[in-house]
Amino acid sequence: MQIVNILNVPNYYCSYYLLGLGRVARLKYTPLPEFAHLNDKPFLVLEVKGKVIVIENDDPIGVDKPSYELADLYFATNKLKSREDYNWPKTRAIFPHYSIDNWGQYLQLFGVRGVREIGFKEFLRQTYILYRRPDFVNLPYKEKEGNYVFFAGSIWKKENWANQVRAAFVKACQANSHIQFEGGMNPRSDGDLCGLSPSVMDKRYTPEEFATKSSQSVIGFSNPAVLDAVSWRLAEYMNYGCFIISFPFKIEVPVEPVHGKDIHYIQDVSEFDEVITYAMKNEKYRKNVSKGAKEYFERYCLPETQAKMILDSI
Repeated sequence: MQIVNILNVPNYYCSYYLLGLGRVARLKYTPLPEFAHLNDKPFLVLEVKGKVIVIENDDPIGVDKPSYELADLYFATNKLKSREDYNWPKTRAIFPHYSIDNWGQYLQLFGVRGVREIGFKEFLRQTYILYRRPDFVNLPYKEKEGNYVFFAGSIWKKENWANQVRAAFVKACQANSHIQFEGGMNPRSDGDLCGLSPSVMDKRYTPEEFATKSSQSVIGFSNPAVLDAVSWRLAEYMNYGCFIISFPFKIEVPVEPVHGKDIHYIQDVSEFDEVITYAMKNEKYRKNVSKGAKEYFERYCLPETQAKMILDSI
């Protein structure tokens, strides 16, 4: 089996790729001081056959220049189309993914040396976060029956547009008689609603509750995330076989989901009610798009599939 050297200690954002790489190669933790600045951050750096690959799982705040200079290839989860640095020659896009529970792999791979790198308290915190994330299971496709829709979202202090868009989806769901809706916006610990109406507030859900309820939802809204990133919800909804509503992506993916086949794109929040009603009244269309989303996920997004794509790029 091919050996892949892991050169830093990533945070839980990178768990999907660690799982995938561990399924297709033998991983060894071989830290390099050149990448120590990426320890405990959403970056995974690996070396294979003498080539260095950086996988950036951060919000689209820009390429990490020191690691880019040292890398042979630089993959970015949120390769923002409009940013010049995300179009530099060595940058590559990757497919949707999400954070999962691989705490055992994390503990076994990094162990005592990982503790030395990021400190015992932070190592324990990362392990606990991973433990609370949902296990990765490639769920068999099953046509969803009924009209249950679940959506919950955090309020982001500096992302007013994203807050307003998600609140508009909640309102549209609350008012639509064709669905049974559960969820809403999660109150902030500081009590600041950031201008949102109390009527769209709900409660906080544990990661396990969130995953379970999302998997049962007939419709999923892949909301815009921080700085125009694509939310983890997208890959989760695809795996769950949901009918996905989304705004057009502002990031690049290697193969973009097709409208009406893998996903349903909208241009404005005013379309929410119409699309929800149409999807519920037109069962064949809803189920075809839901199945298309699941097929897209199985074709491109499985952890081992993405890991092979990254390694084969060398």
